[in-house]
Amino acid sequence: MTDTKKPKLDDIRMRSLKYEDIDDYLKIEFDAFYPKLSSIYGNRRNAAYNIIKAEITSNFDSGRFMNALYKDRPVGIIELVTKESSEDYKRDFYLYLKYLGPIGAVRAYFLTFLDMPHLDENTIYLDNIAVDINKRHRGVATHMISFVEDLALKRKKNKLRLWVAQKNSDAYHLYRKSGFEHLVFRSSRIAEKYFGFRDWVYMGKML
Repeated sequence: MTDTKKPKLDDIRMRSLKYEDIDDYLKIEFDAFYPKLSSIYGNRRNAAYNIIKAEITSNFDSGRFMNALYKDRPVGIIELVTKESSEDYKRDFYLYLKYLGPIGAVRAYFLTFLDMPHLDENTIYLDNIAVDINKRHRGVATHMISFVEDLALKRKKNKLRLWVAQKNSDAYHLYRKSGFEHLVFRSSRIAEKYFGFRDWVYMGKML
């Protein structure tokens, strides 16, 4: 029987997002999460792109946006949210108003606010974990999680947390394999309406 499993990528390295990589970062994010983004921003791709890019730029020095690189090209993204970076995160309602109009701006601003986790000082929340569609199932996500574990210990944080849709079985099993445990199950009609999935699992790992 022929082994069709994709070979793992070698020499993946992590670094904080740089300005020249923002468009690659956003391409990976939009390829992975556009159904969710569409529900938030009213299926207005350009508006969503401009708002998210502006917010990343405004919070560029927060240290929360990370790239996984292979041959110096972004192949994975992850956002590391801490209590400190969450409290200092800059958001501009007028930016939403500019691109979405009054009703769309209020709706999107509210939904993105709901999406922000509430954390203690010992926790890193893993958000927007995604891999380039041409590089999936080749060890990139596992490498990113391993990097976050090492970084958390250096920052004297001992808890990792994340939410995953129950139907996203690939991601769920990856996190289980990486040592994350099932902490909370939540079924939400609001989440189903706006994010496409009703049942969610809150997972955690102690370091």
